[in-house]
Amino acid sequence: MSMSERKLTPDLFRPANLGTGKGEEITKPSLSFWQDAFRRLKKNRAAMLGLFAIVFIIVFSLIAPSLSKYGMDDQELMRANLPPKIPGLEKIGFLGVDGVDIRGVDQYEMKNVPTEDKFWFGTDPLGRDQWVRVWKGTQISLYIAFLAATIDLIVGVAYGGVSAFYGGRVDDAMQRVVEILVGIPNLVVIILFIIILDPGILSITLALVITGWIGMSRIVRAQILSLKNREFVLASKTLGSTNGRLITKHLLPNTLGAIIVTSTFTIPGAIFFEAFLSFIGLGIQPPTASLGALIADGFRSLRIYPHLAIYPASIMCILMISFNLLGDGLRDALDPKMRK
Repeated sequence: MSMSERKLTPDLFRPANLGTGKGEEITKPSLSFWQDAFRRLKKNRAAMLGLFAIVFIIVFSLIAPSLSKYGMDDQELMRANLPPKIPGLEKIGFLGVDGVDIRGVDQYEMKNVPTEDKFWFGTDPLGRDQWVRVWKGTQISLYIAFLAATIDLIVGVAYGGVSAFYGGRVDDAMQRVVEILVGIPNLVVIILFIIILDPGILSITLALVITGWIGMSRIVRAQILSLKNREFVLASKTLGSTNGRLITKHLLPNTLGAIIVTSTFTIPGAIFFEAFLSFIGLGIQPPTASLGALIADGFRSLRIYPHLAIYPASIMCILMISFNLLGDGLRDALDPKMRK
């Protein structure tokens, strides 16, 4: 007998034991927007790898210089241009890590350098420990990068938010200023400051203050223009909320995802901007070191002493790739349309 021919009797059914509030019970744990975004970010292996690399380089740049007994400006021509020598890897001949040059002459003994002195990244033409200079230069590059992100968050968010919220003549006047600044290249601005001031961190900082926030202001303006006429904003305005409360409690929190992603992409751009300026001689000046300045110094003797350029260039590449991977992961995690 098939199921369709079988007679249905009451004994085939069993009542479900449900309480009065069982139908309203939520079986899954409640997640906020940020908890859900972080959960999705953790599933992105590339983004988490980038985050781990960023944290590692930041922490290591702070503690690594203290691992050497030499300071950043300790010069000794007797140990100039020594190749890298890593303790425990003396038998491995790769890029001179064993301290032996291509003719088989031990450069450490030839230069009358104590054998217990092992320079992990070698030394530069003035005999300074390249290990200390690379990690100190990483600190300078990270400082400029996070400074650019901070300027974006303070100046760019405030300028774009006010321009979009008030609109009308205020928006027209503020956007004309932005259009004028967009037409001035960053390189021209930095050259003008170098004419007035000396090349260095101050000139780069002032150039970032003047033009570095424009991209962020445009993104924030576009986001707030799309949000300020939404129902929840109009309802809050009807209930008597002030303009400041509307901006800080309703508009900016809903643009926070775009702000975070834009800031993440700003950092590698600032690192490259500083490296480019230092490479052409308009950035960090000796004896201060940065990744760009170290790459520029190593480029001049790349064929003879490649280790002078390889290590700072590798760290800069890892930083830029890691921030881009993290930015891609944050963009996907903070976008509700990407939710599965």
